[in-house]
Amino acid sequence: MRRATALLLLATAFPSIARGQLEVSGYVLGVGAYQGASALGASGSTFLARTRLMPVLTSGGFTFDIAYEHVLMRAPGSGGFSITVPGGSAARTGDWLGLDWDLHSGSNTEWRHRLDRMSIGFSGGPVEITIGRQAVSWATTLILTPADPFAPFDPSDPFREYRGGIDALRIKMFTGPFSEIETVVRPTETAFGTTLTALGRAQTSKSGWAFGAWGGILHDQPAGALFTTGALGTTAVRAEVAIREHRDAEVTMRGAIGLDRFFTPKGKDLYITLELQYDGFGAQNTSKLLDIITSKSFIRGDMQTLGEWTVVSQMSYQIHPLVSVNGFALANARDRSVLVSPRLTWSATGSLTVTAAAFRGLGTELASTGTLGLGSEYGFIPAIGYISASWFF
Repeated sequence: MRRATALLLLATAFPSIARGQLEVSGYVLGVGAYQGASALGASGSTFLARTRLMPVLTSGGFTFDIAYEHVLMRAPGSGGFSITVPGGSAARTGDWLGLDWDLHSGSNTEWRHRLDRMSIGFSGGPVEITIGRQAVSWATTLILTPADPFAPFDPSDPFREYRGGIDALRIKMFTGPFSEIETVVRPTETAFGTTLTALGRAQTSKSGWAFGAWGGILHDQPAGALFTTGALGTTAVRAEVAIREHRDAEVTMRGAIGLDRFFTPKGKDLYITLELQYDGFGAQNTSKLLDIITSKSFIRGDMQTLGEWTVVSQMSYQIHPLVSVNGFALANARDRSVLVSPRLTWSATGSLTVTAAAFRGLGTELASTGTLGLGSEYGFIPAIGYISASWFF
């Protein structure tokens, strides 16, 4: 039934825009990584290849958008932490149309292909309508986005070029120069059954500040959020807070606030981001970490981190017009474990980028020797180094 819906979407769109203008772009990513041994697994190498072809066909007010990709990954059989999440999204479950297929799945090798975008869009006057698999984000903060109800990124994922697509109907209406109303209806296939999300969002801006709210049904449960973004002097301020239903019909809060700013020391670009998150879904102490990993909220992709309080900082500095250094730190403020990542990026050409980077978790690995209990959120992550090349065409 769902694949029939996808075929119907194609059949409906093609005659209307077959005589339109076609633009095709693409993306190729290659990664080689090595991770050291940890309490949860042996050392090993990871290899990832990802190709993505993105044709867009437009005719008048109609747009037909497709993104088709292959992901081939060979990873250590021991599992554990992986920096190479195929598809680049924390929420890899939830596909309703069934457009994700395995070509090969072995003990340590996986090859799959996927239609990450397949949508029809219509724009007429102040109204835009899009139906099908598409990228939707209602995030306000940049890295930790607890109030984004759609496929948030893993904050530690270094390959965030494309947000994972979701299957939805999206209607957007521009009610003024700085105001808009948006509605998204999304069926989601989860490990716990099919759920429905139907949300509406309104936002506007005044005196340099944008603000708004969304509300409705999220995974069959009532939910709502407030958000704002603006600036204090030359520092950007972003904040979002969501009210969600939690265990035993309790109401909890999830929110984040962030600051980011550009500097130009000695004519070089320096960009710094700092964010603080409170997540009522998260673990209050280390004894609850495994419970969170098996919770509905985490499995269906609502959560980016495991802890109740999380701090993240990121810095990017241009040491040469073609070379930049980056620093990243993600910390659980409860157990004081930290995931750190230095990175060096070289823009080899206008379309080719080469990166060398590392990850390391600092903190207690296990609750006690010989047990499976985690001693901290990030302490079990071994030293990982990788080199990647990405090419856009």
